[in-house]
Amino acid sequence: MKRTLHDFFTSTTTTPKSRKVQNDATPTCPTVVDSTTTTDTANEDNSTSTSASTSASTDTAANERKSSVQERFGPWNDEECKSLLKNLFDESKSFHSCFICKDAYCTGLSKETLSKFPGYKKFNHKWLNRSNWWLCFVETEGMYCLVCKKHHIKHPHNQREVFAATPSIRFKLDAITTHNKSSLHAAALQTEMIQKVSYFHQEVTKKSEVETSVLEGVFSTAYYLMKSFIANRQLLPLLNFIEKIFHVEDLKYFNHRSAECQSEIFMTLGETMKKSLLSDVKKSPAFGILTDEVCDISVTENLMTFIQYYNSTSESVCTQFLSCQNILSEFSSANADAITKLILSELKDDDLDVSKFAGFSSDGAAVMVGKRAGVATLLKAENPSLINVHCVCHRLALSCTDSNESINYIKTIETLLRQLWQLFENSPKKMAVYLKTQKQLKEISMGEKATKIVSKRLKKACRTRWLSLEASVRAVHGDYEAILHTLSILDQSGDAAATGLMKKMKSIKFLGTLYIMRDILPVLADLSKHFQKDSLNFSDIRPSINLAKDKLKKLLEEETPMQSLQTDIDSFSDMCAEIKLNNKELKELQSLFEKYVNALINNITRRFEDSSDVLAALGIFDPLSVPLQNQPGFKEYGIAQINILADHFHQLDEPETKTRKTEKMQSEWQSFKYHINDVLKPVIPEDVRDGSSKSTNTTEWLLLQLLRNPTFENFYPSLIPIAAAAVAIPITNAWPERGASSLKNIKTKLRNRLGEAMLENILHVCINGPAPESKEGQTIIKAAVDSWLKAKNRRKVAKVNKISGACGVVVKETLNDNVISQDASVQTEENPVIVEAQEVLSEVRQAMKVMAIENENDSDFEDESDFEDDCCW
Repeated sequence: MKRTLHDFFTSTTTTPKSRKVQNDATPTCPTVVDSTTTTDTANEDNSTSTSASTSASTDTAANERKSSVQERFGPWNDEECKSLLKNLFDESKSFHSCFICKDAYCTGLSKETLSKFPGYKKFNHKWLNRSNWWLCFVETEGMYCLVCKKHHIKHPHNQREVFAATPSIRFKLDAITTHNKSSLHAAALQTEMIQKVSYFHQEVTKKSEVETSVLEGVFSTAYYLMKSFIANRQLLPLLNFIEKIFHVEDLKYFNHRSAECQSEIFMTLGETMKKSLLSDVKKSPAFGILTDEVCDISVTENLMTFIQYYNSTSESVCTQFLSCQNILSEFSSANADAITKLILSELKDDDLDVSKFAGFSSDGAAVMVGKRAGVATLLKAENPSLINVHCVCHRLALSCTDSNESINYIKTIETLLRQLWQLFENSPKKMAVYLKTQKQLKEISMGEKATKIVSKRLKKACRTRWLSLEASVRAVHGDYEAILHTLSILDQSGDAAATGLMKKMKSIKFLGTLYIMRDILPVLADLSKHFQKDSLNFSDIRPSINLAKDKLKKLLEEETPMQSLQTDIDSFSDMCAEIKLNNKELKELQSLFEKYVNALINNITRRFEDSSDVLAALGIFDPLSVPLQNQPGFKEYGIAQINILADHFHQLDEPETKTRKTEKMQSEWQSFKYHINDVLKPVIPEDVRDGSSKSTNTTEWLLLQLLRNPTFENFYPSLIPIAAAAVAIPITNAWPERGASSLKNIKTKLRNRLGEAMLENILHVCINGPAPESKEGQTIIKAAVDSWLKAKNRRKVAKVNKISGACGVVVKETLNDNVISQDASVQTEENPVIVEAQEVLSEVRQAMKVMAIENENDSDFEDESDFEDDCCW
């Protein structure tokens, strides 16, 4: 007789071991030898008696077989059945099965259940045997089938779920036998067996298990590319390399490899980064905007915008990238009106309250700070309490430029340094001569790598680069003799440019001016570097300016450059032997030195004297400036400044309201002064107190204490908004300059077609994003994966035919013109590459048809790469 699949599933592979029963013990759940015959009451009794009387030799043989072959029950073994019981049923409930009761020596239902439910006495515990391995009884509920419950089997007609979701309470052996023979039970067994042996099912299960981890790995890889200025199109090659070389087999389950999906991955990472930024900004009481114009490789005028705010999570002041907008995409010129509308539209799109807009910093161009129609003036119309700040770095650069312009010979030095750099930079042959001359003068023999390190190269002197002039002077001063030797060699070979530079540079006036600039420019460079610090605030400006002016005055008094020149001039080689310093030339250099220093001091003073009264008033928050209670002037300290701040921040209020708020602010300030002296002053860190801290100063430390301590909100509610506005006011516009450098590293000649949205998202990750391996970076990546999965139901749509168009462009057409039905919940959109290609191909074919031209000149059209989506790459 041929065995059915059902018979195979319901039979065990080995004879189970019979357990000996003691004479005085209560019989436990019997174990029955499985057979192909049907199970009834007589068979169960016969099986039980037969099992009890089995000889010792049979037990031994059974033990040997069980130790070598693990007993199976349908598609599962003993352990798998026990694991399935734990997964399907609540462990807090009492349930019975032949797999559990055997180990627990259970022979019946609990007395408590039988007393509450007398009808349960009809259930015979002996039915839980190896023949009915699938049967499970849950006290207070009924009988279940393990297989049917796992696969949620329903009756096809009445949708009943007896033995599956609904327990069976027909406690008769006939009900168990009927279910065992039913087609539904057989179908459940067959489904389970197919899943066990199906490679496809195993792959699907594996893919489902690793889907999230694989996506996080892919997103981490894309994140790394964005942080490292690597082209987006390198994502797939890098994933393939990792999969093959490092044997990361799970990457084969990543099927979203189309250009559109890749673009969405990069876009989602940037959007997630921006959402994280905006959530922090919205929690801050105030924020400031830093902006500048940048022209990229594709000659596109971009508006780079950064935002400064107090981050309540990290309890620090943060400056981060906000947006990059194409100015000329909607406006005819980059005028004040266009820039203002772009800034306001960005704030509106980001749902940022304009009333929290506390400060605006720019490079000081007329379009930005014009009194009548500048960007700052137009923004103040939206928020009158806005404080406009001319970037201190740009002001310092303008002060230096003004000083150089006022002294003709300083201008000549700048020109000579730039011409000298161009002479060597544009000629590898001349640069090689220069490097060889350096080695000969130093009389050392080095390898190639050491030569590159020791041999100095000249630097370009450029007014638009804040530290370039100081670097150029330092390089020429350090290798003055080598430069003259090199120019002499080139002069002998007939180089006209070298001859002209030789005549102008081989003079005591040029050398003396070089010494003057060598000592002066480092003072200005240090001040510029200080102004570019991330932690700079308004309280740093005046002390830093005064310190720099004092250093310049000290140089003038001590005549340091003149003394160094007189000391070094005697040590020059024969090449510079004719350069001598007499009294007349010394007086000329001293006069030049004095004029240059005085010009710098005057121009710096003039550029920085027009600072805002509001910024000056904020200086009262320096705790070291607050007098002690027993000192004169304690009660009056800060009252005038508080009035200035109240007039500025409450200028739109009614007179009565404004007076009331001013009086409240003065009262809070009087109380806060006592708190400063008694509580805060003693706990100021030593490095902050003595000014050696590189991260903060005393004023910023006090303002942050106001914002960090939640109890201050109850005592000083009027001072906290001013403190938040003070830390949010940007003083330097160095961040947009850094953003411009990042933009140019991203949008290169080979990536000049990056779209505006893609470029902005890459900048968000590149500038604001933490390291991909960090905890913060992984948090962003996981949020991006979650957002990407929720965006739409990501599955493959119906297949399409791919045909080659006239330009070699792949165009898709529906198979056999049949209607393709798709799930309405799947949000799919046409690939812009395909749409554009179809339109172009259609126009070309129509034109050929009208003009009676054969399709044989396809090579005259643009290359396929021109149709690629610039947002993807």
